[in-house]
Amino acid sequence: MMNETLRLKKIPYGVSDFNDFRVKNLYYVDKTRFIRDIEEKGSYLFLIRPRRFGKSLFLAILEAYYDIALKDRFDSLFSGTDIHRNPTAEKNSYMILKLNFSAVSPDISRIEEAFLHYIKKSALRFLTKYAKLLDIDMKMARDEFASLNSASEAMITLLDYCKEKEQKLYVIIDEYDNFANTILSESGEQAFVDITHGSGFLRVFFNVVKAGTTDMDSPISRLFMSGVSPITLDDVTSGFNIATNITLDPDINEIMGFTRTEVETIIEYYRQTGKIRHSTPELMEIMSQWYNHYRFSIDSDTEIFNTVHVLYFIQQYLLRSAIPKDMIDRNVRIDYKKLHHFIIIDQKGTPKTNGNFSMLQEIIENGSIHSNIEKGFPIDEITRPDNFISLLYYFGLLTIRGIDEEDNTILTIPNESIKRLYYDYIKEAYTETGAFNIEMYTYSNLMSRMAFRGEWQPLVNYIAQRMEASSGIRDLMTHEKAMQVFWNVYLGLSQYYIVYTEKEMNQGFADLVMEPLLVQHPAVKYSYLLEIKYIKPSKKKETIKDQVKNKREEAEAQLNRYGNDEKFRKTIGQTTLKKLVLIFCGNRLEYFNEA
Repeated sequence: MMNETLRLKKIPYGVSDFNDFRVKNLYYVDKTRFIRDIEEKGSYLFLIRPRRFGKSLFLAILEAYYDIALKDRFDSLFSGTDIHRNPTAEKNSYMILKLNFSAVSPDISRIEEAFLHYIKKSALRFLTKYAKLLDIDMKMARDEFASLNSASEAMITLLDYCKEKEQKLYVIIDEYDNFANTILSESGEQAFVDITHGSGFLRVFFNVVKAGTTDMDSPISRLFMSGVSPITLDDVTSGFNIATNITLDPDINEIMGFTRTEVETIIEYYRQTGKIRHSTPELMEIMSQWYNHYRFSIDSDTEIFNTVHVLYFIQQYLLRSAIPKDMIDRNVRIDYKKLHHFIIIDQKGTPKTNGNFSMLQEIIENGSIHSNIEKGFPIDEITRPDNFISLLYYFGLLTIRGIDEEDNTILTIPNESIKRLYYDYIKEAYTETGAFNIEMYTYSNLMSRMAFRGEWQPLVNYIAQRMEASSGIRDLMTHEKAMQVFWNVYLGLSQYYIVYTEKEMNQGFADLVMEPLLVQHPAVKYSYLLEIKYIKPSKKKETIKDQVKNKREEAEAQLNRYGNDEKFRKTIGQTTLKKLVLIFCGNRLEYFNEA
């Protein structure tokens, strides 16, 4: 058993160096078959995928496959893979210039200097690697690069070396939009425009790259760029004329991320450790709910799991021989600041939510939104609703579910992990704008009492009292749906429950269902169904009293019917079900009790 364990491949969580997979005996899901597809799609390509989906690893595979300097290592690097069995004619035939812009410091006070330093360093590393092929005196090259004052000059100089020796160059740019998008979120739109428009250093740099692909004796034979959004590219290149955007192509839907079969194979492989106590179908059901359902093409039916989340889950499971308590790998979380710029506006020194924030609420309310996916848009058009929705898709916060009767794309929240990110974003936006705020330490304690003791009143009272005291939330709570979304968000922050809104149950749709996560938290003792009713404020107390009575009776009848749903009863196991009626008059909790 010990020898078997020693030979077991390690989980490659957070690893993007392809060489490590061979040298350090890491588990690898073979994606090399897509190299042939990439070659056939054109010479200059651009691909968007959400963060932590395996972009950097795939680019490392391209680098290893095409690098002329690794020709002697082709067999050791690729043995057992699809591309090794059937390689293309272009394998190991290029010098590779690999750039990763996430290595550039986004400090706005020295950003141009940092970019120049990174490009110089990368260029000198390239020239050192290929010094023999280019017949270069490296001392003279270092002296020449030391005198250069811009990244574009450094790139021109490197391309001139390649031109002179008529060497073919493959440029790979990873995280092309990383530091630019950070500047946008942290320093504002003007700072972003300054580097990406006119004579901005990033725009001039990309103009040089573009020239390196289009001149008659252009040294750049192939180019592959990857990032998480099309904003920067559209600004620095005046549209997608530097590369073909292959993001939505159906034949590469599975190029990054894991398919269901691939995840099942991973689980089965690690079952040989003896540490996996659950069956593969049990783990697949849980992981599918939390990490699955991404689709990257309208014309593909295959759903994709988030790569890093799957590896995180397996790694954490093997440490404890149990399902992780925290199902979300926080490294996948899109920084709130990255989204902040698009949902918060400054109104005379006071932060306010805008129409894009309302769309986040609408997505939570309906579970989906219908819109076409825009392939590109400049920064000054990001406030357009269709562009903002497309940005959510590119960030991985929405995914393709189908096409409606008007030929619009149906976009939905992919899974529970992403739904909880929405809860976080809405909570943080409310906090930043002063609309609503809760103390999370207090919230956690009260939620624990609700889950383990059945004491739901303290938490409901706490949130309701904060609602009533908040003038910022008053104008937002004007109808029943708004109330449902609000309570969905704040109950959904719990680690003990999955919260469903408008869940179909026993010939109806329950407003809110708090289904306990019993696999992770088997000690939870209570489940909850909530019906939320809304009454418009009125000066006549008798009118309100009569409406409360009618709403209460309606809610109780609904809850009693939903509570008999057989499938739901099985899901909540031996927990005690509590059915709650909450009736609001404006933003004041007028009545609350168990049905």
